[in-house]
Amino acid sequence: MTSDNENRFSVLYKFKESILKLLLFSKAHWRQILRYATIAAIAITSFLIGGSYVVWLTKKDEVVSNLDKFKNEVTNYYEISQIRPIRILDRNGKLIGEFSRRKFKPIRTDNLKEHRNIVWALLSSEDREFYNHHGINYTALIRALIINLTTFQKQGGSTITQQLAKLTLDLGARNIFNKITEFYCTFYLESQFDKNTILSMYLNRIFLGEGNTGVEEASRYYFNKAAAELTPQEAALLVGIIPAPSNYNPVRSLKTALKRQKLVLVPMSENPHLNPDPSKVDQNFPKKIDASLKAFRSFYKVEVTKDGDKEFYSSEIARYGFDKDFTVNLAPDFNYGIRQHILDTFSEIDIETRGMNVYTTLDYDKQDAAETSLREGIESVRKKLNDIKSGYLKKGNSEEARVQQSIIDNMNGSLISINPSNGYIEAMVGSYKISNIFRLNRAVSALRQPGSTIKALVYTLAFENRIITPSSKVIDEEINIRGYSPKNWYKGYKGEITARIAFAQSINTIAVKLLNEFGVNEFLEKISIILDIDKSVLEKRFQPNLSLALGSGELSPMELALIYATIANGGKKVTPIQVLRITDFEGSEMFSSPIKNPNEEIQILDPVACAETVNLLQAVLSEQGTMKLTLKEEDAFLMGGKTGTVQSPKEARKKWGSRKGVRDAWFAGVNPDLVTTVWIGNDVGAPFEGSGSAISGNIWFRYVNYIAKNIGFSDVLIKPFNGDFVKVDVCGDTGNLLHSSVPCTYPLYGQYYYIGEQPGPPAGAVTTPETIPQNGSPTGEGRTVLPEADNGDEDSVELELPEVKDSPPN
Repeated sequence: MTSDNENRFSVLYKFKESILKLLLFSKAHWRQILRYATIAAIAITSFLIGGSYVVWLTKKDEVVSNLDKFKNEVTNYYEISQIRPIRILDRNGKLIGEFSRRKFKPIRTDNLKEHRNIVWALLSSEDREFYNHHGINYTALIRALIINLTTFQKQGGSTITQQLAKLTLDLGARNIFNKITEFYCTFYLESQFDKNTILSMYLNRIFLGEGNTGVEEASRYYFNKAAAELTPQEAALLVGIIPAPSNYNPVRSLKTALKRQKLVLVPMSENPHLNPDPSKVDQNFPKKIDASLKAFRSFYKVEVTKDGDKEFYSSEIARYGFDKDFTVNLAPDFNYGIRQHILDTFSEIDIETRGMNVYTTLDYDKQDAAETSLREGIESVRKKLNDIKSGYLKKGNSEEARVQQSIIDNMNGSLISINPSNGYIEAMVGSYKISNIFRLNRAVSALRQPGSTIKALVYTLAFENRIITPSSKVIDEEINIRGYSPKNWYKGYKGEITARIAFAQSINTIAVKLLNEFGVNEFLEKISIILDIDKSVLEKRFQPNLSLALGSGELSPMELALIYATIANGGKKVTPIQVLRITDFEGSEMFSSPIKNPNEEIQILDPVACAETVNLLQAVLSEQGTMKLTLKEEDAFLMGGKTGTVQSPKEARKKWGSRKGVRDAWFAGVNPDLVTTVWIGNDVGAPFEGSGSAISGNIWFRYVNYIAKNIGFSDVLIKPFNGDFVKVDVCGDTGNLLHSSVPCTYPLYGQYYYIGEQPGPPAGAVTTPETIPQNGSPTGEGRTVLPEADNGDEDSVELELPEVKDSPPN
């Protein structure tokens, strides 16, 4: 101990001695140090100023060209007839969308005063000295610098002219080098244009979120009106978006946008002289801010619903924005993604002048069937909920009827279909369409617990690790693994059964046992690779515990479809694709999707394990599974799938009048060259009656049954692949080989197994050489067993898991 203290004192003494020597040297040589420091500062400053000037000179021609275009926009010479449309075509050449970048005249110098409220809001919030400075407000710049250094809070000091310079140069990364380059552009702007021209150009160029460039475009998107018609409250909300358009716009974060709206209204009330027509400003404006905001929220039907600690904001802001650019829009959610891709990829000049034909992966016939099936399915749920509401009204319970109506209004759903062999998205319905409100594409962006649909991946990994085979005997029993004791969706336990039946009947205890054997880490690693999710993001969405076997993580319908597509594709990586190629109207190619190279495909899962899982997905739809279907032999087609039902947690049920019900209903289906996921749920987490088979499974079957009858599927569910496998005929009752001398209620043909893991013959049967299967050779023709439909409340139970914040699904 004494030795340690001596070492510490020794180190401290040497450090102190070094500091003293440095101070003595500095005192003796301070003039020399100052001289070198001055030379270094001059050199660095000269490099920054000179280097930035060189960059400015290289960019100047491009800037001048852009500014000439911007200037034309703000004069009377701008003609919208010159703008050419973008056409979106499905895989068969059908026109499914057409939009133009602009269908209206932008703000100009001659009508600037007509836009008095947006000018007032902008100048009050962003640049109160705009008409007095010469491009740079040095006082604001120094003030911002002091605040940044003393409080470590980000404070902007740039003027409107500087912001226009930044938009014009588009240098990318923010650093001092690019900042100085923007100064040169700022001085150029001020020397070439008057203030009203600069202001008008800025109002037409500023990005305001959701793909909107310019105030006029944003005004029509968010409020469905011209910018000249904006109220002070509407103008304040738009200006509040400017500092961070992706985070502050009312579509992405309505709560934040409303807070910033008030932050803009306050300086407006303090600077009425910045309004181009001050005489029209209400003298009592400062006193009426809160009342005006209340009226604004009432007009746009801003509502706040709470689910536990979470607040859900909804409104009719941007109600019509989704369709604002489209003259043809047959697949709104899909087309919106295409529109965003175009805006992100091409310059405004290309977009507005060249015209484009965008060839996509969508199959409109499937899209139309998907929209119809989803709408009919959700309407059936809403009808049942309305019947409950009618019961409340008959009893005179108006409060419960109001709560029930809120549940009805927030019912939603999505459907997405992907071709697993190439990743083509062939149908996408992002939400249930109520009037024209389109904001969140739930198929892509909504994260929900997938419930038992995730068990397909659990079983695939169990097969891959050779823990079980589809015929293995497993025991459904009460378990307790490290304090975790899952329950089944039915009461009790089934005892010894085959793995095939355990999957087909979605038995929770078996899935948890399997995950425990091969490990949570491997499960999460596979999801990370399949979905390209960074581990840090994965940790936020998937708590590393055994409840993951029952779907306690968070996935979007798109992501769940990619997991199933990977399994259906024999374990190969699937990358979703929407755009095949883009040409201009003259036929010149502007974009082409990369061609898939089979030699570069990433093998994520073992193909034999994937084939075994697809066989199990077929079993779910058989008489032994949780979603029994009946089809005449002539109407049968190849299919498999998995249901998933997520119960509403007790806390949520209490907030909704102790109603019983589920929070999410899922179905993931596999057909030849098509994987489809369907999600039905409530946007604010309210419970509703139903299950994965009765709701989502029903929607899926309507959809694929239409495809089977009108478009057609191939007769191969599992495509040929290389692997150490055999295909054998099995008795679904016992898991043993099918044998002519032993009766079997559920014969299954052409089932996949690893070589050496195929089941043996039933007891008492005589095995001959003819009954032994060969590598990769089926002993019988494959077919699908489709018994009677049963829409019971399968696969649905609430589990008590203290380590998971929300009660996990099943």
